[in-house]
Amino acid sequence: MFVVGTAGHIDHGKSALVLRMTGIDPDRLPEEKKRGMTIDLGFAWARLPSGRDIGIVDVPGHERFVKNMVAGVGGIDAVIFVVAADDGWMPQSDEHFHIIKLLGVKTGLVALTKKDLVEPDFLELQIEDIRDHLRGSFLENCPVIPVSSITGDGFDELQKSLDSLLTENIQRPDIGAARLFIDRRFTIQGIGTVVTGTLLEGKLALDQQVEILPSDMTSRIRNLQTHQEILKEAVPGSRVAVNLVGLEKTQIDRGDAVCSQGSVIPTERIAAEISLLERSRFPLKNGFEISFLLGTAELNGRVYLLETDLLKPGEKSLARIHLKSPVAAKLGDRFILRRISPQDTIGGGVVLDTDVIVGRKNKNRQLNILKMRYDLVPEKIISSELLKGAKASRSKLGRNIPFAISVFERALEQMTQRNEIVISGDDIISRDFLEKFADPTCRIIEQDHQMRPWADGVEIGVLAKKLKLEPDKLPEVLDYLVSSGKVRLDKGFIKLPEHNAQLKPEQKQLKGKLMARLSASPLAAPIKKEFVDEDPTYEVVINFLRDRGEIIELKGGILFTTRDFEKITQDVAAFLGEAKQATAADIKTHLNTSRKYVIPILERLDQLGVTIRKGDFRVSGTS
Repeated sequence: MFVVGTAGHIDHGKSALVLRMTGIDPDRLPEEKKRGMTIDLGFAWARLPSGRDIGIVDVPGHERFVKNMVAGVGGIDAVIFVVAADDGWMPQSDEHFHIIKLLGVKTGLVALTKKDLVEPDFLELQIEDIRDHLRGSFLENCPVIPVSSITGDGFDELQKSLDSLLTENIQRPDIGAARLFIDRRFTIQGIGTVVTGTLLEGKLALDQQVEILPSDMTSRIRNLQTHQEILKEAVPGSRVAVNLVGLEKTQIDRGDAVCSQGSVIPTERIAAEISLLERSRFPLKNGFEISFLLGTAELNGRVYLLETDLLKPGEKSLARIHLKSPVAAKLGDRFILRRISPQDTIGGGVVLDTDVIVGRKNKNRQLNILKMRYDLVPEKIISSELLKGAKASRSKLGRNIPFAISVFERALEQMTQRNEIVISGDDIISRDFLEKFADPTCRIIEQDHQMRPWADGVEIGVLAKKLKLEPDKLPEVLDYLVSSGKVRLDKGFIKLPEHNAQLKPEQKQLKGKLMARLSASPLAAPIKKEFVDEDPTYEVVINFLRDRGEIIELKGGILFTTRDFEKITQDVAAFLGEAKQATAADIKTHLNTSRKYVIPILERLDQLGVTIRKGDFRVSGTS
């Protein structure tokens, strides 16, 4: 499905041309009828000689309604540029021509209207003048077709030429997620709120849940129509009327967008390449306030130039645009910049980033990101996104791209095969980033093993601090090292694959002394603090043996060899099996120990389920 838009100076016959082509009068407002000029957008449709149906957007030509004109041509595939034979190229012809170039319209033709009002020789002169204005543009070699909306002369040729221009090369791709900028909203009795617009990308279907952005509302599609035909599904490039459930007309504004859920994050910060028209009367100063037109949205904001402090007419620059309210923009969107006072189109640009890095220290990084995105190549976009951090969200980036999702996935696959990226779940991770920290990580771990051979490894927080790396970025490095077999992750510790914790010779000697003293009098042995006060090295030995299950440490630093604690456990269980129940004092007497030892023992046995506390008594956990 294709949408064609008109453009041109006021009173050059755009609406009359549409009426002649379609039989539909695009001037729908009473005020337009009264004043004899198009104020707002008009819509119609026609069937071309090939049998294909197209939507037609008729835009106002008056300079006061340029914002409405931009709202109309922002979603078109081709333009019918209208010039009246008796007037020729006029001021608004020039402004409209620059607008459609800035918006990236790919093809079109010129309809030289009112041919019945001039002599053939004068008609030829007008064609030559039009060719001069089109030179060097996408319309340089386009058909220039004289027509008369009064007699119908030339309309067969116009429709045949238009038919031949609308090829698959300009067909909008289905990028997966739908987005439709609203240009009209109204209420139909018995049906409810209806909005219309051009479906820029993705598909809309009956009963689909959608978001209205940036208003942040949700709704369901009850009905879909295009050219008064009821649809089950609307495809990219369609002029669509959408019946939304549960919303009032007053809740929706022109400039809002109907979007697939979760597909767009509205933004007030845009980074872009902007162009200042040669016809602009003034240079663009840094921080200049402008009117920003994207889709059907019109917002005020300020432009902050990234490559210069003053942009002269005819020049380009990378820039950030800070808007006063959010817009449902995506990567690759084209926009128009207008001076607020006096109102005038001064330039436009292409959105290169909607998740903008701010701050003076990040300026060079932002510039590098934008420079990589000049030509909107999928692989460069992916690489540039990874300049923002260690990883990028595959799903988030996939929703923001200006091309089919299959193209995006193919780019990911090719970059993976070239070892440029690693895919982990929803994360896209730069292999350069991983390699940058891989060797230092292994060196830090190896040094730790040499200095602390008894330790299980390095804790994640300690490793991040030594690498001077944000803790949230370390998991990607570790996952990469683990998957490549360079390190192991065990119980929160990172270690080399061959590492087995072991005590130093002098620590092994202390181990022997410790185990002997604990076994000599298990229920009267020194506690941990007493051992450490005697020799601080005991703390390393005790922790090492405890972590390996060779000793048991209870509350208060009470220590037992594992073997001795098992004997105590069996003794208490046997005692309760005979006594049926016993107090802590009873068990203390049975074990011939003190309260200092028996209370921690019973608390651990309660945890293990060997004993069960009932008031002041313990009973067997197995009874």
